[in-house]
Amino acid sequence: MDRILVIDDDPDVLRFLEELLSVSGYEVRAFTDPREGVAAFPDFKPDLCVLDFRMPGMTGDDVCRKVKNFDPTVEVIFLTGEVDTALAIEMMKLGALDYLLKPLNLPQLKTAVFRALEHRRLVRENIEYQQHLEELVADKTKALNEALRQLGIVHGATLDTIGLALDFRDQSTAGHSLRVAQLTRGIAEEIGIQGQALVQIEHGALLHDIGKLRIPDSILLKPGKLSSAEWETMRRHAEYGRDFLQKIGFLSAASNLVYSHHEKFDGSGYPQGLRGYEIPVGARCFAIVDAVDALIYERPYHSSVTFEEAAAEIRRCAGSHFDPDLVEVGLAHIAARLTATTTARLSA
Repeated sequence: MDRILVIDDDPDVLRFLEELLSVSGYEVRAFTDPREGVAAFPDFKPDLCVLDFRMPGMTGDDVCRKVKNFDPTVEVIFLTGEVDTALAIEMMKLGALDYLLKPLNLPQLKTAVFRALEHRRLVRENIEYQQHLEELVADKTKALNEALRQLGIVHGATLDTIGLALDFRDQSTAGHSLRVAQLTRGIAEEIGIQGQALVQIEHGALLHDIGKLRIPDSILLKPGKLSSAEWETMRRHAEYGRDFLQKIGFLSAASNLVYSHHEKFDGSGYPQGLRGYEIPVGARCFAIVDAVDALIYERPYHSSVTFEEAAAEIRRCAGSHFDPDLVEVGLAHIAARLTATTTARLSA
């Protein structure tokens, strides 16, 4: 049942409206005192307010403002004995849907009330529909984010497994690819790289040697020195890795680091001979990490050295092999991570 609040300081008009609207099937509350009517509004929660415009104590426009503060969607019809265009405009500005002249015309009153309540229903339906859409969007967004999170977990686990497999095939120390990926990401983060760029740097570092899958075992696993022809084949692993990752949508940006991870700051690296800041920043971070990792871990072709000895070698090659602006940042990050790892092992 639609609820209508009626406020008019004329008892006869008020009684007439209350009886007429009640007989028409509406739930009605009527007040001659506008302050009492406003006080009843929050509990009654009317759909429509029929208000006399000129009342002692509180005018109709004051009442309208207060009820609109309670519920901006409540409809308002003003009653007035004045025929004044400026007044009518003022009523509309206050948010009234209609106004009626006294003495009241019964058919006009019924039509105005019906139209006001119909408008109220349409407004409420639109609000509810909008809220429903927002809830749907929120639910779908939540579901999409969860799906992306799960996909990211799957991708991460898959990439970690590939990195481990590459380590085994290349006779690297166990966990080499994952270590250099995490450390390279850490250095990149320290210098302000964020978002997807950071993720792609980590992916590129993890899969830096994926191109070696195309290198024959006779060359990759050869115990002795490579011939010139064999070395040329080996050098192509950076190109092979780039081509491979460019075919995988979510890894295509990581191919830049893979293609340039053997470049050197002085331009003496390969395959493009890039110099200085022409080398992608991720590859410049990676170069420091990869060199330290190769020095401090035992390899088939050399014995390990201490981190301090490795750091001295990195500093010696700053400006030739490594970006001099990244050397100290990189070494500090690696040292901190090594200390944290050692502490964790001792406490375990």
